[in-house]
Amino acid sequence: MVDAWRVAWTRGDGCRPLAELLGDSPGRPIESNLRQVCVSDRVDLLVTRRLTSFDLVPLVVPQSVALGDVASVSVAVSGGPHSDLAASVAARIAARLGVPGELATAYRTANEHEDAMQRLERIGGAHPELDRRAIEASSAAALVDPLTADTLLVLGAPGGSWLQRQLFGPGHRLAVAAPGGVVIVRSAPRRCFQDTDPDSRHAVGPQLAVREALRLFADAVIPVAEGGKLVGIVRAATLRSAHKRTAIGDVMEPAVAVSATEPTEAAAELYEFLDGGPVPVVDEQGYFIGTIAAPTPS
Repeated sequence: MVDAWRVAWTRGDGCRPLAELLGDSPGRPIESNLRQVCVSDRVDLLVTRRLTSFDLVPLVVPQSVALGDVASVSVAVSGGPHSDLAASVAARIAARLGVPGELATAYRTANEHEDAMQRLERIGGAHPELDRRAIEASSAAALVDPLTADTLLVLGAPGGSWLQRQLFGPGHRLAVAAPGGVVIVRSAPRRCFQDTDPDSRHAVGPQLAVREALRLFADAVIPVAEGGKLVGIVRAATLRSAHKRTAIGDVMEPAVAVSATEPTEAAAELYEFLDGGPVPVVDEQGYFIGTIAAPTPS
């Protein structure tokens, strides 16, 4: 997750208060078309009433949470894919409520102790403000037993690890047993629309003269758009070798872009092909919505 979170929420008990607590700016309620709003608002996190198949952004689901009654936060972490997000959400809740927080994990045998401690060290390294607790137990219920009625429990969504199977056993017994309410999180890949620079929607039209493009832009590759849609790209090297009165449309290459909803790894694959220039991003209809800048060489 990024340091600054753009958060949206859906209708549901406790969704708005939690969204406003987690967000860095006024969030947005979503009543329909989740996909469109997440892309247009570049949403990082969606607070919603239940886990669904929607995977465009990470989900946060509050269950019986009364934030005004929370005096501490405990996050149960495992080797699953959602533990890092769970820790980030727990740390932010604890910090913004001004209450203590902890990372907790359980292991079954002494042979698993080292793995558990490494897990706490890795995740806790990003959240030094959280205390750490590891216990040897035959059941992950031992993580919940010490919790008081004013402790909020944060969990990653059901996964394949032993701890996650324990946390989400028959009847979700552990989540229900948490006395201070539960927040369940599920991570998702970082998407291109989340990293698109909203101020980078500059493109040239195919009728623009080469000399004007050279005067206006310094990027290695320039998007070419017509009627709002990406129709091509033109390289700075091509512009420098072309006749100055030539139209961009006569020297441009076919459009190269990533979809707004693709994982950001798709953009990384194009940096070299685009000479280190920004990668164009388009929506589902092919409209140009911005670019993703290549990382600065270290």
